[in-house]
Amino acid sequence: MSRSIWTGATDNKLRRVRACTFESMPLETDPKILSAVHKVYTTDLGLPDYWTAPQRAEFIADEAEKITWMVWAEAGTTGERSIQDWTRRSGGRAPDRAVRGTLMAEARIQAITSVLNTELYEQITTDA
Repeated sequence: MSRSIWTGATDNKLRRVRACTFESMPLETDPKILSAVHKVYTTDLGLPDYWTAPQRAEFIADEAEKITWMVWAEAGTTGERSIQDWTRRSGGRAPDRAVRGTLMAEARIQAITSVLNTELYEQITTDA
């Protein structure tokens, strides 16, 4: 689904601009997340014995995609918060591109750790 933005008239003609949507720009599953999901479900958590190999692969791919989206969302929120904090500490001066990139990269690392812990690793039970 896309939406149109009417930008105004020039020479009595309206110009139409298309905005990108999630459907037109799908997020690629993070290979590191896919690897982690595959490892945990094939070694620690297990999958139903009656599932076929394609069913197992589909489940693992779906879980990895879900976790990738969660990481993306959390990293965006955390990164923007870090940028706002940095701007406030710098007397209202926004960070330059390099600092902004560093803050967003740190947010992504934190998000990967946090989401993998809550969505994957905390499901592993250990015998005490």
